Amino acid sequence: MWQSLRVDSVNVSFGHRLWWVDAFIGDTERGNPAVVVLLERPLEDQALQQIAFELGVSETAFLRRVGDGWSLRWFTPTVEVDLCGHATLATLHVLLTELAVPGGEFYFQTRSGVLSGRRLKDGLLGLDLPRAYIEPLDDSVLNGTLGPVREVFQAGPQSVLAIVEDYDTLCGLSVDPMSLFLVPSSIVIAACHGGPDVDVSIRVFAPRLGLAEDPVTGSAMCAVAPWWVEKVGSPTVSVRQASARGGVMHARLFEKNVEVAGAARTFFEGYLRA
Repeated sequence: MWQSLRVDSVNVSFGHRLWWVDAFIGDTERGNPAVVVLLERPLEDQALQQIAFELGVSETAFLRRVGDGWSLRWFTPTVEVDLCGHATLATLHVLLTELAVPGGEFYFQTRSGVLSGRRLKDGLLGLDLPRAYIEPLDDSVLNGTLGPVREVFQAGPQSVLAIVEDYDTLCGLSVDPMSLFLVPSSIVIAACHGGPDVDVSIRVFAPRLGLAEDPVTGSAMCAVAPWWVEKVGSPTVSVRQASARGGVMHARLFEKNVEVAGAARTFFEGYLRA
């Protein structure tokens, strides 16, 4: 047809493949969207950031084959981050489900070191993320942004974990992102004991990373699992993220890492013209 229109040629070359994946889904929970971009060639950091801005999801994962492993980087619409759980789960899902890459264990070179992932039973995928070590903080660090809290902890260099009274309190939090921006932490995790069919429920706020509230946050398990062990003694914990989309996560604490498990599904796939 194009010959009849006197077009000399048709450009049928495609760019980098991408997949929109919802990570940490449940029976009724929609999970957290991440876009996984498979890079056929390296791109400049500025180009990666612009792509993440255009895609507009909480995290875009850029995946590239490096030797026998994979290089993985994560960008919010505004900044590159050191660690992202849900985008890593989405990446593992793409490798196993969309690309059918063989192998029992996958290794990703990241800004947080080498992370690993695998397929688990019952349709779950598992990731090993670095555990955080929690230390008590005075609640004044929050400047009252979460209202009354029971306990506050520093959880690694970039996260604060605040324990609120109960599930109703957690769901009722009305947080001003600009006030939270003044808290000296990139990520603020609000948590409580219990919730529908889980041990712990959380909400996560990250205005310094360009995210007023994150739908589901796998990296939060790096703090929640150690806290749960200190309080209850169990190395395993089930967690619901009480965001508008909702999500379900499972975590198991080890000496140096936390295995975070969840389910994912592909929403759509395509090509990036970049």
